[in-house]
Amino acid sequence: MAPSSTAPGVPGLRTFSFSPAGVPCRVVVGPGALARLAPALPGIAPGRWFVVSSSPVLSAQGEALGAALRGAPGVDPDPLLVPDAEAGKSWASLGRLLDGLTRRGLRRDGGVVAFGGGSVGDVAGLAAALALRGVPVVQLPTTLLAASDSALGGKTAVNLPAGKNLAGVVHQPRLVLADTRLLDSLPERAYRSGLAEVVKCSILDGAFDRRFGALAGRLEAREPEAVAEAVTRSLRVKAAAVKADPFETLGRRALLNLGHTVGHALETASRHRLAHGEAVAWGLLAILRVSVAASGLSEALAGRLAERVRGLVRPPALGRPVLAGWPALLGSDKKGDRLGLRAVLVRRPGEAHVARVAADLLVRGLREAGAYNPAS
Repeated sequence: MAPSSTAPGVPGLRTFSFSPAGVPCRVVVGPGALARLAPALPGIAPGRWFVVSSSPVLSAQGEALGAALRGAPGVDPDPLLVPDAEAGKSWASLGRLLDGLTRRGLRRDGGVVAFGGGSVGDVAGLAAALALRGVPVVQLPTTLLAASDSALGGKTAVNLPAGKNLAGVVHQPRLVLADTRLLDSLPERAYRSGLAEVVKCSILDGAFDRRFGALAGRLEAREPEAVAEAVTRSLRVKAAAVKADPFETLGRRALLNLGHTVGHALETASRHRLAHGEAVAWGLLAILRVSVAASGLSEALAGRLAERVRGLVRPPALGRPVLAGWPALLGSDKKGDRLGLRAVLVRRPGEAHVARVAADLLVRGLREAGAYNPAS
């Protein structure tokens, strides 16, 4: 993986490149990263490009996208829209998007630009993977969660009634532009939800963990330089895992699922009323308790890391319907197999491993984390 650098002539931009499964990917993070879009597209694919977004994203950030596309040859000026949030991750939405792309004239020498949060990125990336048996995709994340996690790595998916992200493929992006100016206007809840993935990466990487103490207060204050650093560090943690295990078949990439076995079940049980990062935060809190019991994580470290989760993400109380329904959904988790559930456990920051776990141990972990408060 190429080392991080500050982009020449553009203060505050951090860049690095890597090639998972032989697919070159360039990552640019910082204020003004969108300025790299127009010059980059012809070099990736010389044909016509199509933007996929959602109405709320275009209402909030369409001006920034328009400025980035000025002078970009071959970009269709009329974005294709998908429903916002998890509503967009359905077979029906995917089918309409594929139909729109092909009717508009997408060819093998063109590509797809995903402009939005994680849900837009997921469904647009899957459409790019399927259309014409695969065209390039560029990810322009507009949420902290997407910027720090889902925009990178190529996991694309739609949801099924049985659970989240159960139908999809790995289709690596060629370019990720995480323009942190787009994060300035995020509502507080969306910002804190995105911090769950940042905190997750800080637990997975020892150097990030040691640095986190100096960043936490600045992230709380949404200081731009701290946000850019945290996003870059998170993406580098993810890039290292993706490069080593691009299709999640060797165990290395599976570590990125820390907190997600519990989190996805909670998210589905809430019918997606619980934001993804909020669900992952509860998943992290549960896994820290399980790790104390089953992986040798010390109480002191578990307490410090739990305080990080609670202080920055502030996951909301879980209602009784969610608490009653989530254990039954663990069996449909895509990380399980015929031998049962697997979850990522932590021995210490920077040292995690995948282990088989019983569902009742995960339930106990969430209970010990305080989710089953009688007042909830």
